[in-house]
Amino acid sequence: MLNQLNSFNMQNTKFTPQGQLATTGVTFNVKAQLGRPVNPNSARQQRLAKAPGRKTGRPINVNSVRQQRLAELAAKRIANGGTIKRGRPVNATSERQLRLADLAARRAAGTLKRGRPVGTAKKANTAEMYQEPVVVVLGA
Repeated sequence: MLNQLNSFNMQNTKFTPQGQLATTGVTFNVKAQLGRPVNPNSARQQRLAKAPGRKTGRPINVNSVRQQRLAELAAKRIANGGTIKRGRPVNATSERQLRLADLAARRAAGTLKRGRPVGTAKKANTAEMYQEPVVVVLGA
């Protein structure tokens, strides 16, 4: 009997997030679960609703060093078609790059064998591991 009452109460809409928010007059949203409910009638929410797109916080100084650097990066992106190369440049004649190019060419041709080559696994030599005991005869 007690289990039936508890299960009934837990299925009641008052115990769901939607039901709890509906009693306060706030519509349900996934973000509303992560904190306290937002009061749409508060002075802050009314002020934010009147100025959509307006960013709050510190204004941007266009003449700052950071903004100049960001403008240069944006110009480089436009010149390079949307991307900027980052990091150390690749040396195409290095041993690794030549090996990778060879592997890519063999993969494209279908001649690259897949898997580990035969005979590369370490094999335990049991004859070397086992040593005959040395018998020392004293007094002979």
